[in-house]
Amino acid sequence: MSSLRARLIALALGVVLVQGPAAGQTHAELRGGVAVGSHTGTAAGLDFAPAFSYEALVIRPITPLLSVYGGYARTAFGCEEGFCLDRDLTVNGSHGVLGAEARKGWAWLRLGVLFGKTEVGTEGESPDMGPGLHLGAGVALGSGRFRVLPGLSYRWLSANTPSSSDHAVAVAADLGVGIRLGPPKDNQR
Repeated sequence: MSSLRARLIALALGVVLVQGPAAGQTHAELRGGVAVGSHTGTAAGLDFAPAFSYEALVIRPITPLLSVYGGYARTAFGCEEGFCLDRDLTVNGSHGVLGAEARKGWAWLRLGVLFGKTEVGTEGESPDMGPGLHLGAGVALGSGRFRVLPGLSYRWLSANTPSSSDHAVAVAADLGVGIRLGPPKDNQR
């Protein structure tokens, strides 16, 4: 695991876990799915060349309807048009993520910020660290210790280099598995 990735994960998990007593129980969540997207520097537009993307999150309820989350997001999608034509390139983003989740019944909605690097392939200039935006929506199926969480996500990623100002946008369909950490609280089953 890269040093940057390890630091982003540690920072995000630390912020979530230091929140103190909360209205609910901390959950860990792993999400994986396919993403498609576009990168302004490639002049490709929206490319329908899916690639595997994933997230590892820790979610801590603050109230019955609001939680905070943090973790790591890896975004990837193919690039086949524009400057990517005949080059078989993949856009990759590695980001720490912090945000808030609103939950009502079985539905959830997330809004967060990302910070990390986004690059196209392995050639060219090294990408700069930059911010991003994380949006997600889905449903929680099941109860008790384990949950299945299908959803959709949208990520806006800074993709700047020392000589260019670019960004990437990705849309993903993914499936998550959540597990409650620790024993249940008195009011949870």
